[in-house]
Amino acid sequence: MSNDHKKRLASRLEWEGFIETKIKSDGNCQFSSLADQLFRCPEHHEKVRERIVKQLKTCPKIYREFVEMDSSKKRTNELPKDYSEYVKNMSKNGVWGDSVTLQAAADTFGVKIVVITSEKEVDSMEIVPKSLTLERVVYLSYLAGVHYNSIYLKGSETDAAPLELPGKSKNKNTNKSDMEPQGRNENDKDKNKEKMKKNKDRNQRKNK
Repeated sequence: MSNDHKKRLASRLEWEGFIETKIKSDGNCQFSSLADQLFRCPEHHEKVRERIVKQLKTCPKIYREFVEMDSSKKRTNELPKDYSEYVKNMSKNGVWGDSVTLQAAADTFGVKIVVITSEKEVDSMEIVPKSLTLERVVYLSYLAGVHYNSIYLKGSETDAAPLELPGKSKNKNTNKSDMEPQGRNENDKDKNKEKMKKNKDRNQRKNK
């Protein structure tokens, strides 16, 4: 990885007003970054990976076409062996996440994911869930082919409350989903709308 990528990413983050939360380089960086954004705890990467893998297993028709397969093999209505191996491998600790797991993460948690990249031709990517259930936006940085970090707009690190982990609810009688943020209020919604508008403006500038 050339220094050009590092400089390009740093420049884009500074321009957009983001600061990085450094994530451990152990093969789990995408899942740890997602865990930091959703639960404010990178150490919950195993739980995030578990939920994403469950989504991949449950909805193969949505994702298998995006998984690279041997072009000599024909696709059938049955689950391709290539896909099942991909999912099995992705369930292992330390296996790198990719664009497919990002889409599965967006779908699993019902949240839009914005990735600021170091790639020359693509400064950012938006991953939109099939059903948007959270108004917050997950922000990640991506040093192409190397590493993901969790990023926050300056001053917004504590804007959105972390999601509640399964089995961690203080109120045993609650019917709220374990994916629902705790303590959300109108101010949180307004701030997240501002973030989404900023992201939209960035993409408009990119397409000019």
